[in-house]
Amino acid sequence: RNASDLQTLAVPEKYREIGTFWRYYSGQARAPIPTIFVGGNHEASGYLQELFYGGWVAPNIYYLGAAGVVRFGGLRIGGLSGIYKSHDFAKGRYEMPPYDKGTLRSVYHVRNVEVYRMKCLGTRAGSEATATSDGGGGGAVEADESGGDQGQPWRPLDIMLSHDWPRGIEQHGDTASLLRKKKFFRQEVQDNTLGSPANEDVLHAIKPRWWFSAHLHVKFQATV
Repeated sequence: RNASDLQTLAVPEKYREIGTFWRYYSGQARAPIPTIFVGGNHEASGYLQELFYGGWVAPNIYYLGAAGVVRFGGLRIGGLSGIYKSHDFAKGRYEMPPYDKGTLRSVYHVRNVEVYRMKCLGTRAGSEATATSDGGGGGAVEADESGGDQGQPWRPLDIMLSHDWPRGIEQHGDTASLLRKKKFFRQEVQDNTLGSPANEDVLHAIKPRWWFSAHLHVKFQATV
């Protein structure tokens, strides 16, 4: 949005430049289609922390928060922001601006409480219940009087978004092709440390129809 936001961006100084987002934030430009996103590890954390439970960052651009769910266009879309670091996973949320060197990075590390909230979406209360959210990704449930689609597997989400890949996902696609593109992944693949164990847990708990991730800068498709 402005120069102050650059101070909450965890990137080398040479990359701290005002881009084009300020035009969308100010209303001078508008996203041509509704855009839903999650945070990664190179965001203006100060701004996103203001919208911890999600919200509009600009007209037609919606942030899902640290962990959130929305319904849009007949789809239920969930998201988990940030990246996994084991040393911060069990901690509470204590970061606030002005960030120091440590909190500038720990602020975007995923916490177990957010993972728990997303996993609660996979808890079904009875045969005629479907998980719903309070907008922040909580695990409430509501009765589904229609009883759902008969004969179809019940899924709490149509689409899940994350920055980290779920750990082990490379085993469900063309691993050899992935390693040809990213040779330095080989050791992590062998050690089963490529991706986030937290996202792996969420994947198996809620089983969304589609899961989209970024972070590793390579196109890869898998079917689980």
